Amino acid sequence: MKLGIEVEYWVVDSDGRLTSADAILDAHEYVVPEFVDSLVEIVLPPVATPAELEREFRGVLTAVLDAASAAGVRLVPLGTPLLEESPPIRSERGRILELIHGNRLRFAKNCAGTHVHFDQGDPIAQANLLTALDPALALVSTAPYYGGRRTSSSARAAAYRRGMGERFSRFRELRPYVRTRGERETRDRERFEAFVRLAVEAGVDPALVAEQFRSENVCHGPVRIRDDLGTVEWRAPDTALPSQVIRLAFDVARILEELSTKPLVVGDDVGVHPTAIVVPPFERLSELADEAIDEGLTPRVGTYLTAFGFDVPAYSPLVERFPRDAHLPEREARWLRLAFADALERDVAELGTRPAAAGRIGRPLRSRKTPVWGRS
Repeated sequence: MKLGIEVEYWVVDSDGRLTSADAILDAHEYVVPEFVDSLVEIVLPPVATPAELEREFRGVLTAVLDAASAAGVRLVPLGTPLLEESPPIRSERGRILELIHGNRLRFAKNCAGTHVHFDQGDPIAQANLLTALDPALALVSTAPYYGGRRTSSSARAAAYRRGMGERFSRFRELRPYVRTRGERETRDRERFEAFVRLAVEAGVDPALVAEQFRSENVCHGPVRIRDDLGTVEWRAPDTALPSQVIRLAFDVARILEELSTKPLVVGDDVGVHPTAIVVPPFERLSELADEAIDEGLTPRVGTYLTAFGFDVPAYSPLVERFPRDAHLPEREARWLRLAFADALERDVAELGTRPAAAGRIGRPLRSRKTPVWGRS
């Protein structure tokens, strides 16, 4: 199985403030703009091994970080910018979404994630298994703050899935398992039709919606079957350090490969077994997923992930390095952005110098009372 990765990073200036990504968009062919001005996306080609992915990550990010240094900007690997910001929208799709969602789109504008594309085998079984692996997002949660307030272990997942309100949650939440490809296609079509109705209510020309959206990409939930790319896309994790993303992607790939010889069944004895892969009923899974988002690697979440073969102690999510304060002042948030920009640069430099996708990443950060940039 090959996999490809897309990772989003915030772009900040030397004071830790969000700024435009324009200066680094030409740094490498694998760099693409995101729908908001202060995000940049790294789109890596399909690879088969962690070592290959390390080489690709290091090559691309070294070029991007060099361009960023020359432009006086930094890249930040956090799921939210910690504060609630209003970066400008740069894409036509983004402008349509803002017309439809209105002010609620601010939650999506303040989220940065990792998307992993796996080669399609049995896409329905793969999508159902990735749905069951949703609690694995806790292994790489990076930001507990949204809008300067400590909200969840993965503040990005909480804001992205829940912040849009009940009217729009169907387009972003974790969805139940499906039994057949036809059932999945029907569900996607129904959600697309609902999206078009919302667009018409907002005064958007249906022809414009049809030009920019399709049934398979109108929903931005944690799992999508992408027939246009020949992949199954997993969108659950935060953006994170490359070493963390590599480990998680290939740990998940190894579990998906078990589907080539084992059926996927719903039951109570969850985990990878010699003759089957057992996933929990969706109601139980939803509880575990919420726990992983809100509380992180709790004993129950850790036990669940261990049953699927994850080496949970090998992970050290960035969220564990944050202060425990309930509120985060702006000056502190900007300092933390710069501190995690430092962590990204160290991680990139170390790629290829240690066993692939191995190792813990560092000690908790300590709060600083004085910002390092010298002015507020």
